[in-house]
Amino acid sequence: MIHILMGPFGSGKTEISINLALKLRVLGKKVFLVDLDVITPYFRVRDAEDLLAQMSIHVVTVSGELKHMDLPVIPSQLGEVFSQDDSHVVTDLGGEDNGARVIGSLKPLLENHQIRAYFVVNVFRPFTESVEKIIQEIERLSSRSRIKIDALVNNANLGPFSTEETVIAGEEILSKVSRITKIKVLWTVLSEDLLASINISNLKYPVFVIKRFMKEP
Repeated sequence: MIHILMGPFGSGKTEISINLALKLRVLGKKVFLVDLDVITPYFRVRDAEDLLAQMSIHVVTVSGELKHMDLPVIPSQLGEVFSQDDSHVVTDLGGEDNGARVIGSLKPLLENHQIRAYFVVNVFRPFTESVEKIIQEIERLSSRSRIKIDALVNNANLGPFSTEETVIAGEEILSKVSRITKIKVLWTVLSEDLLASINISNLKYPVFVIKRFMKEP
């Protein structure tokens, strides 16, 4: 299955992509983690490539000097990776229109494969702080990418200042988005350090716990 994580810049796609890949690896399947964060990202899968390799995650990214350049270059081995039906392929898509257009251009490689597309939202980031703006972003990125969104992911957080109220506020907004768009909310994301301070029974959606791998630039 091909898992595509998309959403506006700063939504937390990269951390969730890495953690999703690790959870799928535990199930015993071969897992590829594709880095399509192609232009000016602060957090990229490729920056944790060596660590992920130690965890048996096959990172697919550009090679050599291109790895550290903010250029619109995509990995050359994508066709081979996307064709492996016996594996999970987790794709971290760059935010904004650039990432959406990249995956849209790769649509022929995705045909005849099982795809699940996740739209990650942090309601405390610009452009996704209201129901109306989130729906606009979903429609815009879905149109640019030519990919139908299958699930919403609540990643509401304020970094080290996150609280249970922060997370619940995200759930409330995404619940309204879900009712309007008919797209289900799949998970509420909690970091390991936040998990201990939250009563999970107060949350509406299944919890997806993540470990943070990306460091502030």
